[in-house]
Amino acid sequence: MRNINIARLDNVTKILLILLIGVIFYFIIFSILKPFFITKPSPMMSQMMGSDMMNFSSSSSTTMNLVSLIVAITVALIVSFYLFKHDSKEQEYNIIRKALSDDEKKILDEVKKAGEITQDSLRFRLNWSKAKISTILTNLDKRGLIQRERIGKTYKVYLQKTV
Repeated sequence: MRNINIARLDNVTKILLILLIGVIFYFIIFSILKPFFITKPSPMMSQMMGSDMMNFSSSSSTTMNLVSLIVAITVALIVSFYLFKHDSKEQEYNIIRKALSDDEKKILDEVKKAGEITQDSLRFRLNWSKAKISTILTNLDKRGLIQRERIGKTYKVYLQKTV
């Protein structure tokens, strides 16, 4: 079976997935609560399966449905925060990348991949001169995309927290 990359799902698919999860949790909670709230079966209940679903005629049915709805909505909200949280940071990074030159993109990608890297390590990974690395990193630092911290004769480079 193929793994599903949640970050690559479009927004419509994510919303449909959230709705599906909400509906499933509603039925699960409803099924769990039903024995506690429905004590004696009515004659109609034996004929119609699930007749208390969305039936607000009695207080026990109302309570059971409201609890099920509240739990389902809460779970759906938690799932939606998870699905859309990851998406915004990656979109922001991709938008920032569009405004950069190819060399700046290469450096930013290396820094992102490493998380934290020294300026000398960048120079060896990309096989560029000290001057080229230093100039590009200075420009990225002025734009607020990276941060540099002096360590001895070199700099430690990492992405700005907002990127």
